[in-house]
Amino acid sequence: MGEQEPQQNGFHLDAPMSPPYDDLTPPGDNGLTTVDLMDTDSPPDYAQLRSQGEKTHSPVFELGGYRWRLLLFPSGNRTRDTVSVFLESLDASEQPQDSDWHVCARFAVALINPRDESRIVHQDAQHRFDSQSVDWGFSVMTTIAKLYRGSEEMPAIIDREELNIVVWVRIYHDDLGVLWHKFDRWDSRKETGFVGLKNQGATCYMNSVLQSLYFTNYFRKATFQIPSENEDPQKSIVLALQRIFYNLQASPDAVGTTELTKSFGWDALDSFAQHDVQEFNRVLQDNLESKMKGTKAEGAISRLFVGKMKSFITCINVPYESSRMEDFYDIQLNVKGCKNLIESFNDYVAVETLDGDNKYQAEGYGLQDAKKGVIFTALPPVLHLQLKRFEYDFQRDAMVKINDRHEYPTEIELDGYLDPSVPQTVSQKYHLHGVLVHSGDLHGGHYQAFLRPGLDEKWYKFDDDRVTPASKREVFDENFGGEFQSANRQGLKLKRFTNAYMLVYIRDGDRPTVLAPVTPEDIPLHLQKRLTEEKINAERERKEQEEAYLYVTVRIIQDEDVATHHGFDLFNFNYPAGVNAQKVLRTQKLGQFKADLCHQLGLQPEEFRVWNMVARQNKTLRPDAINTVDSNEWTMEQALNKMGKSNNEIRFYIESIKGRPLHWYSSSGNYPPPDQPKISPIRNKEPGSGTDKGLTLWLKEYDPVTANLHYIGRLYVDDKDTKIGEIIPTLVEAAGLAPSTPIKVYEEVKPEMIDTLKLKLTFHTAEIGDGDILVIQRELTPEETEAIQDPSLKDALDYYTRMKNRVTMSFRLRGRERDDSEALQIVLSRRTTYPEIQEIIAQRTGAESEKIRLLSVIPHNGAPNWILDMGFGPKGVPVLEAIHPGLDAGIVVYEVLGVQVKELENKRFMKVWWVDKKNREQGPFDFLLPKTGKVADIGVQVAEKIHDGTITVDEDAANQVSLQPPRYRIYEIARDGRLLKLYNDTDHIDTIRDSTDIYVEVSVDGLPEILADEINAHPIQVFHFTKELSRGFGIPLWLPIIPAEPFSATRERLQARLGMNEKDFAKAKFVLVNARGTTRADEALIDVFTSVADDLLSELPRNEEWSLGVDHLDRSGRARLGSFEKAIKIFVSRFLSSPPLPARVSNPTMRPNSVHIAMPKPNPSGGYLSLTRPAPRNEANPVKVAFLLASLLVLILFAHCQWGTGAGQSSGYVLQEVDDEVLEVEDYVGRAEKILRKVPLVDG
Repeated sequence: MGEQEPQQNGFHLDAPMSPPYDDLTPPGDNGLTTVDLMDTDSPPDYAQLRSQGEKTHSPVFELGGYRWRLLLFPSGNRTRDTVSVFLESLDASEQPQDSDWHVCARFAVALINPRDESRIVHQDAQHRFDSQSVDWGFSVMTTIAKLYRGSEEMPAIIDREELNIVVWVRIYHDDLGVLWHKFDRWDSRKETGFVGLKNQGATCYMNSVLQSLYFTNYFRKATFQIPSENEDPQKSIVLALQRIFYNLQASPDAVGTTELTKSFGWDALDSFAQHDVQEFNRVLQDNLESKMKGTKAEGAISRLFVGKMKSFITCINVPYESSRMEDFYDIQLNVKGCKNLIESFNDYVAVETLDGDNKYQAEGYGLQDAKKGVIFTALPPVLHLQLKRFEYDFQRDAMVKINDRHEYPTEIELDGYLDPSVPQTVSQKYHLHGVLVHSGDLHGGHYQAFLRPGLDEKWYKFDDDRVTPASKREVFDENFGGEFQSANRQGLKLKRFTNAYMLVYIRDGDRPTVLAPVTPEDIPLHLQKRLTEEKINAERERKEQEEAYLYVTVRIIQDEDVATHHGFDLFNFNYPAGVNAQKVLRTQKLGQFKADLCHQLGLQPEEFRVWNMVARQNKTLRPDAINTVDSNEWTMEQALNKMGKSNNEIRFYIESIKGRPLHWYSSSGNYPPPDQPKISPIRNKEPGSGTDKGLTLWLKEYDPVTANLHYIGRLYVDDKDTKIGEIIPTLVEAAGLAPSTPIKVYEEVKPEMIDTLKLKLTFHTAEIGDGDILVIQRELTPEETEAIQDPSLKDALDYYTRMKNRVTMSFRLRGRERDDSEALQIVLSRRTTYPEIQEIIAQRTGAESEKIRLLSVIPHNGAPNWILDMGFGPKGVPVLEAIHPGLDAGIVVYEVLGVQVKELENKRFMKVWWVDKKNREQGPFDFLLPKTGKVADIGVQVAEKIHDGTITVDEDAANQVSLQPPRYRIYEIARDGRLLKLYNDTDHIDTIRDSTDIYVEVSVDGLPEILADEINAHPIQVFHFTKELSRGFGIPLWLPIIPAEPFSATRERLQARLGMNEKDFAKAKFVLVNARGTTRADEALIDVFTSVADDLLSELPRNEEWSLGVDHLDRSGRARLGSFEKAIKIFVSRFLSSPPLPARVSNPTMRPNSVHIAMPKPNPSGGYLSLTRPAPRNEANPVKVAFLLASLLVLILFAHCQWGTGAGQSSGYVLQEVDDEVLEVEDYVGRAEKILRKVPLVDG
């Protein structure tokens, strides 16, 4: 960034002076000039300035080749009784509003006493002056009071009403055009030729990877070559990525990634969770690689990114070597302990000597001294280097981010890292192509990418939707990490939390091929056509949305639409598929709209009627009145306010000669002539007109044999005083029935009211008018009634009741709630009982109906909520009404139990853990207990399981149980690992909350080895935690406090009870905690026992209840980080090809012959942490065991950090559950560390 020396301009300053800031100081003469604020020979009278007005300008002066002036508010600008001073660029004020002209300047303004330069107040600022921001400065330089009287911080400036104002300016040459830019009008495409990607919430990590892949042009071309003509736009990852790449190439604006994340199966929550860049890159490439097979693009990813390395162990004294060749997609390099990339590579290929106790067991030679290491045999054209910025700190027992300085070059020679025994034909000189940067810490942050798209030296910064030019200082120095000099405090070094996380290098000889331009010819025509159409449609929709306020929606139905409807009303406008919907200008006259209808329908005005459809108070929608010429002068806006305001649209029913014929009943015998159109006459409200009493009815027929309700036409009755019974013959004729066929007549009043009409009433008395619906049903003979297939639909009343209660439900198996592919879509009645639903699900799944239990769901995420009581159905309360009242669709979760559901109506499941005398737990065991029982029943079942061997106990405890009735302590543990509640035998079972784990142990005073001093001693609760009191784990225990016992002796008893070895117990810390319902530590007593070994627990104040916390490493495998934590499992895939969609994740990508490790995240948002690694081909090889444990250990390291959305977490979308092998893990850290030391990773 170029800059000019600062220049100075002042008012009545007789001698040059230095600017108040070092970086504004010019070398040598500062070129001071004096400019008058007023046309006088002496400094202006400040009081006079204040009296002249709100503001005043200095004369124009030139500094740095630009014209400036100062703007002074003597009495303040926005804040009164202050001094406000601004620097104004006259050149900026003369530019057009859309001009790109700008000048960047840093400046300082000082208020100075003319006779004493030490009496000064000053401020500095930097600003980008342009047509939108022509001035900048200080609203409050100081207050008027301080200016005259001074303060503790500054002396008075004015005495004799005289004041000098001095300004220093340094001009910065903005070579890249982005210095101090606000980016409020930044156009990335116009300024750089590129566009960014929109952030969905926390998808910046994905955006940085996608931009890197996009500018690897060879990869982009290969992606376009994958066939996608028949791909589902909603589910195809390939098509979604092609769309992103195409839009990045052609769109003028930032490109969205929603289609891509939806194709992954992600929901909104997934888009707000950061994942690991490396894992995302791996999974995406694996998916694309599988799609490339059998296409022109096959092998493209391997040709670009895959290299080869050899892991070896070579014996020093005997001729034996064990080696294995393997492919790699990226290289993970250490940052800690390495100053630059060369040192990281040296560390990666460093050879380790195996000698002494660590000798290598060579086949046929025994234990031998050996050298162990790796060496590259082939490097790929595009080299992805993952810098290990996130590591596990064993001392802190947590994941940490490494912010150390680590330098990387523009070019790097890697020939020296290749196996010299393998012939090389090309130079291994690489050029830096991209730097992916993470800014933040372990628990969160932001990703961005610096990329060099072409063969030149131009760098660009891709920060989500914004693309800007970047300097080499930004690419390199600012992302090396380490420390930097504070701008505010001299000598203060600050740590950089923004640093490189992934580097992309391209081999020199391959750059022309890898970065060859992508031309329109490289994009398939079908894809161009498809995406161009999408763009046109999107633009049309955008324009429609912008202009929506100018139009009103008009929906039109005719008899052909009504004939397709078999429910309430004439039509369901909530599902308007196929309905004639039109956008009409709000200012258009209704008469013009009718004229346009004539053309659309091909009819003359007298051949159709336009009925206004109005929403009635009973929530029905019916034709209300014929639209006459009186309303032709209405605008469509007026028509909307009169007829469709409640729906925000106008709805018309068109009655025409093309529809069903109009049936006519005349009480006077005056039928219309045969040549008159068979449509309703236009009403004349004048008495005696002949049409003032007429009404038009709509007719439906219900056939109980076929259980079908269908539309049969309209009926015009010329007199409302006609009795309903008089029109029966006309209704029979309209239904096409034989004359004299007995029928029933109903009125469809509203969904919950279908009235049987009384034939002796007149239409007027029955309050029947225009738009009402009559339903006709033929009366069946007894023989026909017996033959009805569904007796529950024997008449129209039954049919309407079913329609009212009909609901489409999605039944989902518990544990697979998010898997749409396995959901059961079933149409039911809201009155369906629990047993009926059980039977339906059983028929679809093959499960035993009596063992199917239903659960409601949490609406926003579909997770199981509460168990539905089976008693809903038999009691007559609709089971589905209890779950989804008022909805016509919903989700229910079901699970298949091991016992019949009805057995659980009076009983309940409970998970019970057995705790032995060494404080080790067994279980959980499923207990089925009566709801009316007592806690003592738990003890009874525990004794039974001890007796049958289900629960194994120590020999002494077993003898104690067999000699006398057992005495158990039954309790509940809180999330923080402390005792929540101790139950008595007489407590009722129903006082224990659902889903509560219960712990049972033999009472301490019931064990034979108890010390005599412990029998009547007051106990204290002892609980485990790691680092923080809230991170509890394990089982709390009760330790009797022996009077006058020193804590050194208490420690020995405690160690024996905990069963901890001396090494681990020596590292434990002890904390006393106030136990009145909280886990708040008493700070005065923390660590009191770690320094003085003879403190006495028995001397604790008895007015408080205390707990003793033991802080040590959790090796239990069951940390209580909250109710959301689940067990850790290893999932081993034996698939030889891509497996089907996994159960717990919407759309993962599984690799053949891979090991997949996953652990549920212990937080409300759910999801999984997971790792995916290639599995060894030979399953019998011990490498497999070592590999599993190594990968597991890596995952455990994630578990021991504080959970968040940090960059160190692995992504959660590659989970695969395999039924044939699921390994539970206990005491994982210790075992993994021991086995990893013993098993060579390259043996065989």
